[in-house]
Amino acid sequence: MRSLAATAVLCGVALQVTGWAAAAKPPPPPKFWSVGHCDQVLHTRDYGVPTAAAYVFHVRQAVCVGTGGPSACEWTSNHRSRLYSAFSVFGRSRYIGSIVRSWTLATRAGHGLVRMGHHAGDQYVGWPADFYVSPASVRLLATTSTPAGYRSIVAKIAARLTQQENATGCTGR
Repeated sequence: MRSLAATAVLCGVALQVTGWAAAAKPPPPPKFWSVGHCDQVLHTRDYGVPTAAAYVFHVRQAVCVGTGGPSACEWTSNHRSRLYSAFSVFGRSRYIGSIVRSWTLATRAGHGLVRMGHHAGDQYVGWPADFYVSPASVRLLATTSTPAGYRSIVAKIAARLTQQENATGCTGR
């Protein structure tokens, strides 16, 4: 009888601990981000972005531009700015600073996208991804650039992409 009571108590404690562990997981990230939030996420951590050739590069300077057309865009509640679920990102390599690349970042899973997260270890199993990257979208824009050269390469492309996006509607779903 004692073993039955002890087993019941242990099972109850185990269920409570499991419930607490599940409750400790953070909520999934929002599906739509501002351009500033995208920049901040990439500057906060050292992410290794995979390429289609199975290489990984680490981003030092990143510039995000909201892209994806009307279905990847929604307005903020005050209708003053746009939020996006897809971005064209430009960055210089962290360890080989003169290399400039562009790639596609998404805030939700999709075909051909790789989950990117900064969590490691068993305690983080099941945590949501920070974002998703398309390895097939990674393009080499320059093999040598100074910080000023990087800004001039990116500024032209980013301005063109922003103008194209602003000319489209924003449906949000």
